[in-house]
Amino acid sequence: MPRASKKKQKKAEDFKKVKLKVGKKKAPASNATDTSFTARAIVVSAQSISADKRALLTNSRNHTLKELLAQLRHYSVVTRRDGIAGLEDFVKLHPAALRAELGPIVEASVRLIIDADAGVRRQLLRLYTVVLPELEPRELAPFVPLAVAFT
Repeated sequence: MPRASKKKQKKAEDFKKVKLKVGKKKAPASNATDTSFTARAIVVSAQSISADKRALLTNSRNHTLKELLAQLRHYSVVTRRDGIAGLEDFVKLHPAALRAELGPIVEASVRLIIDADAGVRRQLLRLYTVVLPELEPRELAPFVPLAVAFT
């Protein structure tokens, strides 16, 4: 019989109510999940807002040519249109940079000839009315096959 009493005693331990003491906090359950968390800030050192662009050529809104060309590939219509307007401003401010960076400018802008949005195409036409009179036909000759492919 002693064995039966030991089993009963073990079963009773599992279902025994824990008596709370005055002034003590309730002990957490044995299966409680810790839900505490800590948050940390992410520091991006090469963020464009904090970057020093004084040594680079920028437009009046402080965008570099690289940033403007990236905007021409953006999925948003407004961003593409702003990128073209920024590129027009950049070319007006730095006419010498037009010849130096003609390849990337033409390659990025010629893709917008077939853009679905009429506002983007209209803005591109304004850009070309500023850019094309500044260039000679022999400077544009290497880009004719690319322009023909998108027209």
